[in-house]
Order: sequence, then structure tokens, then C-alpha cells
Amino acid sequence: MPDARPNTIDCPQCGGASSLRSGERLLECEFCGAALFVDRSGAVGHYWLPRLLDAEKAQAALRRWMAGNDTVKDLDRKSKIESVEPVSFPVWMFRSRQGGGETAHIEPAAPTPIPQLADLEVPAGELQPFEEEPEGVDRLQATIPLETAREWLTQRGVTEVFETSLVQLPLWHCNYSYDGNAYQALVDGSTGAVMAAVFPEKAEAPYYLVAAVGLILFGIEGLVIQNPLAKLVAYAITGIPLALIAYWVARKV
Repeated sequence: MPDARPNTIDCPQCGGASSLRSGERLLECEFCGAALFVDRSGAVGHYWLPRLLDAEKAQAALRRWMAGNDTVKDLDRKSKIESVEPVSFPVWMFRSRQGGGETAHIEPAAPTPIPQLADLEVPAGELQPFEEEPEGVDRLQATIPLETAREWLTQRGVTEVFETSLVQLPLWHCNYSYDGNAYQALVDGSTGAVMAAVFPEKAEAPYYLVAAVGLILFGIEGLVIQNPLAKLVAYAITGIPLALIAYWVARKV
């Protein structure tokens, strides 16, 4: 008969050998009680960040981002938020020693179209041993191997990693519509930071056009008018309508 005895795996915190049954990925150290996640390369610490923002606060954070300088004018008023759903997203967190200090680095542990996830900062002081969130939270599985995340980290030039762990981030997955098109965004449930890969961006062409017209007019006046005083007067006369046009563009775009 096959050997049914469980294998063992060493805890990265206390070094104790805990029993590991076939197919098991989540376990608690039998010696120190640490929450562990088992990858094919070994066991790492398993943590989560508490969800501090509820759905209403997540929507408010999304509206503030919509009213920012990167989005189209009045996106916060003209868009419609279709849904806001809680998601627990896994990331690999690495700690390295660089420049005389310690730095945390994040790599996604599940596929995502939002590249800003790699730029999130995880406050170490708020990390807690992993616990399941209440029902209704969609917890994505860690499907990107730890070895792959380590390769990405190396490509970013990060070395001297002394700690590796899996962290569940509390996110809000938001769907909204604007001008007949559908968009998605993620809101960090612990900080309120908003991440979006595709969104209604503010048009830059009108600003470039105003700047180009100003350069042309000032250039012509500088070549044609020789008297310095008359040149300053001409610059002032030209600058006033250009400033008004730029203000109008900023209000409309």
C-alpha cells in the first residue's frame, strides 16, 4: 500500500517541521502558529491587510480620483458607477536590503490588467497573520509561481532579498461607465489609492495647440519688433488673450 503519512515542511519563521498533506497549500505552523502558504519552492509567511474602507468609502475614493488632473473634465459627475465588489488579491512581497535600509517590493501573485499593483506600498506594521475575510469577498488564488515573481524582481534590479511572503490585499473592484463605454478600476481597501490601466484621459492636444500658437506669436514679435520696450508691450498684449484661452481650455477639457 502507498505511504499515506504526510510530508513535512519547514516553517520560515521558527524552523519547525509541520505536517503537510498532498495538495495542501494553506496551513498553520504546529510550533509557532504562523500562517503559511506553500508554494512548490517551499513555504512562506502568509499575511493579509485589514479592509479599512467599506463600499461607500471606496466609491468616494474613486470619485475623488475621477475629479483629479489625469481624467477627462467632469468625469466624477458624468460617469455612473455600476458596481463595487470586494476582492482579496494575492501579491508576493519581498524585502531587500538596499542603500543601507530595508525596502519592500511587490509582484502580483495572480493575473491582473492593472500594472500599478506592483507599485503599491504595503505598510509592514499593519500586516496580520492571514485570516479568511467574511463571505462575499472574492479571494483570488495565487497562480503565479514564486519563481516567476523572483525572476521579475531580478529584472527590476532587486537583489539581497532576505524575506519573502504572500500578502492578501483588500481591494474593491469597481465597474463604471462614461460616454457609452465601460471601464474598470481598483481601489485599495486599506489606503484608498485608485489604480486603473484604461480610463477617460484628459485630452492634451488643446494644451499643446495653445502653447504652439503662443510660441509662434512671441517668436514673430521678437523678430519683427526691435525696440525692447515696444517688444515687452507686444508680449503683454499677446499674453493676455493667450492666458484667457488657456483658462477656457482648462475649464472645458
